[in-house]
Amino acid sequence: MAKWYIGIDLGGTFTKTCLMDDAGRSKDIIQRPTPTEKGGPAVIEAMGAGGLEILATHALSSRDVAGVGIGSPGPLDMAKGVVLSAPNIPGLGGLPMRDRVGQIIGAKAVLENDANAAGFGEYVAGTGAGLASLVLLTIGTGIGSGIILDGQILHGANGVGGEAGHILVEAGGELCGCGQHGCLERYCSATYLALWAKTQIEQRRWKGPLADVLGAKGELDARDVNEARQAGDALAAEAWHRAIRYLAMGCITICRLLDPNVIALAGGMTKAGDDLMVPLREEFLKMHWTFAAPRTQLTIAKLGGDAGAIGAAALARHLLG
Repeated sequence: MAKWYIGIDLGGTFTKTCLMDDAGRSKDIIQRPTPTEKGGPAVIEAMGAGGLEILATHALSSRDVAGVGIGSPGPLDMAKGVVLSAPNIPGLGGLPMRDRVGQIIGAKAVLENDANAAGFGEYVAGTGAGLASLVLLTIGTGIGSGIILDGQILHGANGVGGEAGHILVEAGGELCGCGQHGCLERYCSATYLALWAKTQIEQRRWKGPLADVLGAKGELDARDVNEARQAGDALAAEAWHRAIRYLAMGCITICRLLDPNVIALAGGMTKAGDDLMVPLREEFLKMHWTFAAPRTQLTIAKLGGDAGAIGAAALARHLLG
């Protein structure tokens, strides 16, 4: 009998559910709103219902499922299958997510950090397919990361390893939300790129395309910065290349420690395409040591927003198959 695997990627706005066959091929992905307003127990019930829905769509039942993988925001207690804290989903902390979702679907389940699940998805079915190692960096509100070495997710001795967004790139630098000073996330995430540009406009009393956008909207995002840069705004160009320089620094550190085959970038800033990747590769090359040419590839991830659901299903196949 064919084995099937379900992957669930829990997000604060949407939850994605993937159906994967025993050969590791993603057969279907569905997306449904996450009922955060109803509280943690309702969110868990909806996750299980999504698994049953995708099975019914393909005329399958719980008997056909060999395992369920769940990617969730953390921090997590993976041994117990519990989300310890989830600020964006009230009432989820402390609930037996893994076991309850598995019970609803009728199959054994595994729980993993959502960034790690996305990294595993990109490793098995995206830019890392066929390679030994991959680091996924998601550049958005913050910087999330998933590190896959020789087919295994890096968790660290205490379960909090692989947080590339919180490597230090500026000694005594700006305060990060994690409590450290000088984190990579604080210097090149989409959120802080826009915040730095906004602060500079206000402090310098800057006039130009970017200041005009700020005046009209009252806020900025990374896309605004890049579009103003394209329009010739010198401050926007400074902000954009400052973030890219720090990102290149982070990539160099990752290479020195891990030497991955590929560093794949995901998240909102990657929509800039070559406007991001061309200067990033240039800065990376400038910073790279000189006794050997770079061998780690910097690229945009292939799976986009589906990486988490695909990775969760692939993890179920890897661990429970």
